[in-house]
Amino acid sequence: MANFWKIVNEVIQNSDVLLEVLDARLPDMTRNPEVEAKVKNAGKKLILVLNKADLIGQTIAEKEKTRLNKEYNVVFVSTKEHHGTKLLREAILAAGNKQEVLVGVLGYPNTGKSSVINVLKGRKAASTSSHAGHTRAIQKIRVTNRIIMLDTPGVIPFEEKDESKHVLIGTIMFSQVRSPDVHAIEIIKLCNNINECIISKFYGIAAENEPEIMLEKIAEKRNMKVKGGIMDTERAARIVIQDWQAGKIRLW
Repeated sequence: MANFWKIVNEVIQNSDVLLEVLDARLPDMTRNPEVEAKVKNAGKKLILVLNKADLIGQTIAEKEKTRLNKEYNVVFVSTKEHHGTKLLREAILAAGNKQEVLVGVLGYPNTGKSSVINVLKGRKAASTSSHAGHTRAIQKIRVTNRIIMLDTPGVIPFEEKDESKHVLIGTIMFSQVRSPDVHAIEIIKLCNNINECIISKFYGIAAENEPEIMLEKIAEKRNMKVKGGIMDTERAARIVIQDWQAGKIRLW
């Protein structure tokens, strides 16, 4: 962790503009106040890049942009569908306000920092992986004749021990979760709070008020049983977490 912070401090110091890449589904949860404070103290400009915008509806996007724009410039992108890249390039050049702009890319593991760089360049230049913590050192990549980007390792605040949060944002992979049913229920609750049909439509089950019942129905739908014919909710829970982390569940 100490080495990661050394890298982050170096990137902030050397960059003209900083991007904080967030998960559009969980913008507040993937913001890093410590990183933002360091950028502010260095007198550098920060752009919030809400990646995975294809996983949220327009209503949510407009609401979040209005709210977050009060603090920073906000750009929504989808690296999967190549949306928002032109707007992001324009925002970087406007913030940098010089012929060649050096851009530091910061954020939690698994928010898609390297994917943002690749989609801006138009081809794979930064190494990517579905596993959190894939990037281990600074990667310097020219994405246009005027923009050079620095990809950094994802940084997690040292005191942050909330396992449910790390499951939701993908810094703990579904295969490593100790109590999958607890975290799958949190995912179902989050989806139900937005639209009670999200989970029911995705898994082809009836909508229910109780997330625990919905988890049982998912197990039943998939014919997941343990000895005695009891529904294997733990296995179903890992499926829900895996689908969430893979970006298969859209919030509309």
